[in-house]
Amino acid sequence: MRAVGEEERLKREKAEIEARYRAVLKSSVAFEKKIRNRWREKNREKNARIAELEARIGELERRLGELGD
Repeated sequence: MRAVGEEERLKREKAEIEARYRAVLKSSVAFEKKIRNRWREKNREKNARIAELEARIGELERRLGELGD
């Protein structure tokens, strides 16, 4: 009887540990996904700002060229 009770206790403990492991893993994946999404958003903002600045420089260079002619 003791072996049966011990086996059940070990199975319950294993199930609890597996459940905690899955919860930690799920949380970790969600955290990493949030970081990646935030990085992508910041990168898009940076690229948009660079494009704006490049366009402005192009416009200023064009106007300077017109003044030089």
